Amino acid sequence: MIYSAWIRQLQSLTIVIFTFIISAQTDVPRPRGVSLSKASLYSPTKDFTCFDGTSTIPFSYVNDDYCDCFDGSDEPGTAACLNGVFYCTNAGHRPQNIPSSRVNDGICDCCDGTDEYATPGTCSNICEELGKEARAKAQQLADLHKSGNHIRLELIEKGNKKRSEMALQLLQLEKDKAEAEIIKNEKEVLKSELEAKENEALQVYRDAEEKDRQRKAELERQQQETEASEQFARFDSNSDGVLTTDEIKVVNVFDKNKDGEVDQEEILHFFGDKDSVNMEDFMSTTWPMVKPLLMLDQGMFRPAVKEEEDDEPEVDEEEETQRVEDTEDVGGDDENIEEIPHDDADEQDVEPEQSRAYDDETQKLIDEATEARRQLTDAERTVREIESNIRTFQQNLEKDYGLQQEYATLDGQCLEYEDKEYIYKLCLFQKVTQKSKNGGMEVGLGEWGEWAGREGNKYSVMKYTNGMACWNGPSRMSIVNINCGLESKLTSVTEPFRCEYKIELTTPAACDDSNLTQEATHDEL
Repeated sequence: MIYSAWIRQLQSLTIVIFTFIISAQTDVPRPRGVSLSKASLYSPTKDFTCFDGTSTIPFSYVNDDYCDCFDGSDEPGTAACLNGVFYCTNAGHRPQNIPSSRVNDGICDCCDGTDEYATPGTCSNICEELGKEARAKAQQLADLHKSGNHIRLELIEKGNKKRSEMALQLLQLEKDKAEAEIIKNEKEVLKSELEAKENEALQVYRDAEEKDRQRKAELERQQQETEASEQFARFDSNSDGVLTTDEIKVVNVFDKNKDGEVDQEEILHFFGDKDSVNMEDFMSTTWPMVKPLLMLDQGMFRPAVKEEEDDEPEVDEEEETQRVEDTEDVGGDDENIEEIPHDDADEQDVEPEQSRAYDDETQKLIDEATEARRQLTDAERTVREIESNIRTFQQNLEKDYGLQQEYATLDGQCLEYEDKEYIYKLCLFQKVTQKSKNGGMEVGLGEWGEWAGREGNKYSVMKYTNGMACWNGPSRMSIVNINCGLESKLTSVTEPFRCEYKIELTTPAACDDSNLTQEATHDEL
């Protein structure tokens, strides 16, 4: 055991010396696979403490190809720890962190080849070439941002101007609303006053009409009673004031089915469970059932003759009789019977007030009240329209158009993108839709939701949610990735997941030089 431990310490010392020899070309000596920013955590003059703080080991155990720390921090330069991190210096290009499990696996992960140090010559150092290519792309991107930033500054100026104008318009709308409310209230008071005068004048006509209606009703009632009493007297053969079953058996009109006799079922129909009826019961109960039959017998009511059709059943006499009973409620003497099926007279009695003939003074009051009602309706509509505009301006002023209002002028601007099957439309800050080229309805892919970019770059991603529900699935949603471009346009639309759409948008509003600088300096971790 003592011998094994001594051998491990000797191997560790050899690896550490080898490691520092390899790293001697840098200004700060550090173990292989460690970045400059973490070099101070690996001091050869003292024991090494694992990054997670769980243990402290002799410094000679660092990069000894044995995993001592749970977090793998003691083996940055070997593949001993599955969760370790190897730092590629990549001089001339971007530094890079790779999993330490890739160290000495025969694959060149670092452009400088330092991850395959166990087999020198396996990997060529191509960092200078990659760096030159990356710098050229970076310069193109910088030039694009520089050109786009000029347009962006114009958008910012227009956006702030638009916001100021909206604020002023909102103030004006608030004033307009207050004035419109005053006018509406005035119109409402005027309408109430004129309607009171109108109702007072019309009440005279209504009272006269009511009296006329009552007079007609009384005449009708009297006619009904006269007609019923005459028929009762005709049926009451012994004139004793009571109509018996024996007396109706000899009257053809009570023979509903026209079989030559009045049977018990027909007696029950007209008398119910009574053996006889007096004048009062006859008028209220029996006469309304008898009258239609009497009209048919006398030929005073002739049902419309329908053309015979093979597929239509014949009308049963009892059903026709019942229909006559249902419609014969209005009464009147026999001479007026043929006018009963039409309700023209009743319709004339409920004629609209505007079409009636009034005296000049009453008609003037009606016209003034009608005009007052129209003006109030217009005033109420004006208030509603102003309130709707106020809500729209308030919502727009509450929208987040970027730190400097650079996206404000894009609100409502619609951009389209076509693929083989669909036409996609993005209306910024409003909605996303999809329509088949073969026709059909538009499908909503989401309504404006929020900015959803990562921390520090919030305005790089838009999120549109609550679109039309998929068949047996969730509601559709769209993610819009925003990049710098000299014009606002959609460059691609994909559906990486069911009912989730990914849209690429370029716009000068995203050409922020400061963001470009931050991204360029974000590579070294």
